[in-house]
Amino acid sequence: MNKFDVIVVGAGHAGIEAALASARMGRNTACVTLRIDRIGHLPCNCSIGGPAKGHIAREVDALGGQMGIATDHTLTHIRRVGTGKGPAVQTVRAHVCKNDYPLFMQEVLSNQPNLTLIEAIAETVLSENGKVTGLRIKLVGSEEFIDVECRSIVLTTGTFLNGLCHMGAEKTVAARHGDQAVFGLSAFLKDIGVNLRRFKTGTTPRVKFSSLNVEGLEVMESEPEAGALSFLHGKPKPKRTLFGCHQTRTNQATHDFLQSRLHESAMFSGQIEGVGPRYCPSIEDKIVRFADKDSHPIFLEIEDWDGESVYVQGFSTSLPAETQLAALRTIPGMEKVEIIRYGYAVEYDMADPLQLYPTLMSKLVDGLYLAGQLNGTSGYEEAAGQGIVAGINAARFAVEEEPVIFDRGNSFIGVMIDDLVTKGVEDPYRMLTARAEHRLLLRHDNADQRLTPISKEIGLCSDERWTRFNIKQESIEKGLEALQTTYFTTNRHQELIEERGHSPITNRASLFELMKRPGFTLLEAETMAELAGLEVVPVGLSDHPDLNREVREQVELAAKYDGYLQQQQRVADQSQRLESLKIPAAFDYQSLKGLSFETIDKLSRVKPLTIGQASRVPGVRPSDIALLIGFLRGRSGKKQEPVSA
Repeated sequence: MNKFDVIVVGAGHAGIEAALASARMGRNTACVTLRIDRIGHLPCNCSIGGPAKGHIAREVDALGGQMGIATDHTLTHIRRVGTGKGPAVQTVRAHVCKNDYPLFMQEVLSNQPNLTLIEAIAETVLSENGKVTGLRIKLVGSEEFIDVECRSIVLTTGTFLNGLCHMGAEKTVAARHGDQAVFGLSAFLKDIGVNLRRFKTGTTPRVKFSSLNVEGLEVMESEPEAGALSFLHGKPKPKRTLFGCHQTRTNQATHDFLQSRLHESAMFSGQIEGVGPRYCPSIEDKIVRFADKDSHPIFLEIEDWDGESVYVQGFSTSLPAETQLAALRTIPGMEKVEIIRYGYAVEYDMADPLQLYPTLMSKLVDGLYLAGQLNGTSGYEEAAGQGIVAGINAARFAVEEEPVIFDRGNSFIGVMIDDLVTKGVEDPYRMLTARAEHRLLLRHDNADQRLTPISKEIGLCSDERWTRFNIKQESIEKGLEALQTTYFTTNRHQELIEERGHSPITNRASLFELMKRPGFTLLEAETMAELAGLEVVPVGLSDHPDLNREVREQVELAAKYDGYLQQQQRVADQSQRLESLKIPAAFDYQSLKGLSFETIDKLSRVKPLTIGQASRVPGVRPSDIALLIGFLRGRSGKKQEPVSA
C-alpha cells in the first residue's frame, strides 16, 4: 500500500473514470476516497445525458469508460432529446436509480484488477524538483499520516475543497449533504501557485412521491427504443418497467411569493461569495433574471426504484426550509407536498484551468493532474470526460509514454478541455452543442467510430468492445457499398421513381445519391430496389440483430448528410493544419518583435502547445498569429503557405 504508479483522489464521476482507465491500462493504481460506500454517489439529480452531456457520456463509453454501462444497468427512465433538430444535436437523457448506480460502480471498482481502494483523507501532494513523488494521507479513523509513493496523481475533489453549504442564513461546513469538507489540498494548491477561486452550485428539494397529486400533470413516458448509452449494449438493461416523468410549472403565485422572500436567499443576501452556474440557475435567480416569464417548467424525477424520493428538477434553491415548502405548495400537483430533504447551495474552491495543459496536467508540477468540478465545470458527464482523459494521461506519464490529447476535431471532450485550458472559466462550465464548431462530425451516434480506435491503441479497449466495433464497421461499409453500387436509370426506372412521388433523374443515379433527397429514407431505398427487381445487400446483420438499428442509422446518416459532412470535414481539416504547428513549451514570446503586449501577456500565461490553441486564446489578434506562424515556419525551414487563422 505504500507505492503505486498512479493515485486518484476522489471517487465521484471523474475519479471513477480516472481510476478505472489507469488500472485497465495496466498501472498499479490506488483510489483514495473518504468513504467507499459513497463511490459513484449522485449528489444532485438522477440523470445521465441530455443535450451535449449525452455526447460526452457516449464518448466516455467509446473510450472504454464505465458511465454508459452503469447507466444501462441501473436505468429507470430514458428518452430522446433534440428530436426537433438535426442529428448533430440529438442524443439521449436517462434517469438512473440513485441506490443502484453507486452500488454498481462500487462493485466494478472493488473487482477491478490493479486497483486498490483506500478510505483516507488526502492531506497534501508530495513533490521534489517540480515533480510528483507521492501523496500524504490519513486513514479514516486514524490520526497518523502516511506517505504513499507514486509517479502521478489525479485530483478529482469535486466540491470537497473548503466546502460550505448554505440554506437561508444557515451555514454548514460540508462538501455536500452527508459528506465532510477537506482543507489540506487547498493549502497545497495555493502554495504551489494555483489560482484558487470560489464557485457555487446548488441542488433542489427532494419530495415524497405519495404527497404529490400527479393526476392531470403532463407525463413524459420513457422511450426504451431510444437505445442504450453504451456501445456494448444493443438496448438498455433495466431491472423493471421504466418510469415516466411528470411535468408541472411554476405560476405567478409562486413568483410573487419568492419575490417577497428574496432577502432570505443565501445568494441574494450576499452570504454567498462564489460564482454560480449560468446555465442552471436557482429558482430565485430565474424569477429575477427572467422577470418577463410567467412560469418555469418543473420536472418530477423519481430517484430510485423502491423509495419515495422525487427530485424537483428546475427548483434549485438556497432558501430557508419553511420558505421552500411554502413555495413548492403553490405549484400544481404539489399543493400538499412533503419534503424529504431540503435544497441547499454549496460553495467550494476551484482551480483555474488556464494553469493546465490539454492533457489536464498542471503546468506547475509534473505528474499532477486535475479533473472534474475542481477545474470549474458542472455536471456528472463533464467530470467523467475529464476523468478518463486525466486517467489515461496519468497512466502514460507514469511509464514515460507520450500523452494523448483530444482536440476539437475528434470529440466533445476535446472541445470542453480546449475551452477550459485555453479560454478559462468565469462561472461553472457546462457543455453545450453550440460550443462545438464541427458538431455534425461529432454526433453522439458515431462516438465509437471516432474514439474506439484510440481506445484500442492505448490499451483501454476490451476484446468484447473491439470485436463488436469491427462487426459494426464492416456492416456499415457493406451497406454503403450496396447503396453506392446500385443504380437507377432513366430508361428503366424513371416511371417507378415518379410513381413513388420522387423527382425524375437524369441519366442514372445510385441509391446513395437518391437518399440525399428530402424524404428518401433507407427503407424507401430498399423498397424501390425490391420493386425494381434489383439485388441489394440487406443493410444490417441478421446474425447480430442488436446491432442492426445502429448500422442502419449510420448508413442512412452517411448518405443523407453526405454533402454537409464532406463540407464540415474540409473545415475541420483546415483547422487541423493549425493544430499541427507546434509551439515549443519554453517559447519566449517577448523575443518575437511585433507581437502586441496583450498577446505576449496572454500567450505567456496560457502557454499554448499549438498555433491552433494560440489562435483561440481570447484577445489574441489574428495578425499576431500570422506573425507567429511565419516565425515558427521560418525557423523550421518550411515553406510558408497561407493559413486561415
